[in-house]
Amino acid sequence: MPSHGYLLPTRGVVFDSDSRTTLAARVDADVRGLARRAERAGYDAVWVGDSVLAKPRLEPLTTLAAVAAETEAVDVGTAVYLPTLRHPVHVAHATATVDLIAGGRLRLGVGVGVRPTERKEQEALGRDFERRGRRLDETLDLLDSLWTGEAVTYEGETVSLDDAGIGFGPLSTPEVYVASAAFDPAKGFPRTVRERIGAHADGWLPISMSPESYAAGLDAARGELRESGRNPDSLDPAFYQDVVVADTEEAALAQARDFLRSYYPPEELTYLPEDSFSDEQIRRRGVFGPPEMVREHLDRYAEAGVETFVTRFPATDQREQLRRFRDVLA
Repeated sequence: MPSHGYLLPTRGVVFDSDSRTTLAARVDADVRGLARRAERAGYDAVWVGDSVLAKPRLEPLTTLAAVAAETEAVDVGTAVYLPTLRHPVHVAHATATVDLIAGGRLRLGVGVGVRPTERKEQEALGRDFERRGRRLDETLDLLDSLWTGEAVTYEGETVSLDDAGIGFGPLSTPEVYVASAAFDPAKGFPRTVRERIGAHADGWLPISMSPESYAAGLDAARGELRESGRNPDSLDPAFYQDVVVADTEEAALAQARDFLRSYYPPEELTYLPEDSFSDEQIRRRGVFGPPEMVREHLDRYAEAGVETFVTRFPATDQREQLRRFRDVLA
């Protein structure tokens, strides 16, 4: 039976707050509070997204440390974290600390960023956008070494270390989920993604694809582990999706459309295609409609191989969506 995780609204609380006082209250109620509520409701994990400049939101790892202190059993994860925005030593230090605070509950979904605003973000932070994939791979190489707590000497294309160590490691090595935006069965994964999955993936975390494409992608991802001499059955097949549960599909799509128009900063809206908020484009993000429609969607993806769902509710009333989605799962 698949596990279900909930994406906390760490961006929503920012764009929906008009003062620092309001934001502080929203963080208490809609980040820490919703994490506790999700745990009580039986969700298996809570997740957070990441950006520094492109889409203002709470910093992910410090947020997860606070959430871990508020909960006891749910895993805490990033969907997804952008390690290339930070130095690998900082990433190792922060993730090891969060995992210790969480008692070994950290899952680390990682990606590189693909949108024009994410290019600007990387460049503003002194990163070469064109080499972000290589920097992510070298960061993942270094995490394996730095998490031992021992000093590391490393010479790569984008980063080098000389006898550097953080002095301790996580309680349990966090599972790394490699994100991908799509999978074309006719072309397969790009070479860099293939290599990243083969070398580092404990899980695969794609978004926006049909069940048929997902099943083909999962076969390919497991093949990369096999080629790398790793157990293909050890891979956790995850899937990031948007869900709004409502009495009608029309009502659910309207909620999602209103949310998404607020979600993107004005600058990013200029880069989006004109039909980005059409019914067809929104449907590609997940499922929007009555409980029976949502249930059928989940069944199709479970049959395609999904074992871990990461669900974002693009709606204003997060408590209603947590409850209604939980009822679908019951």
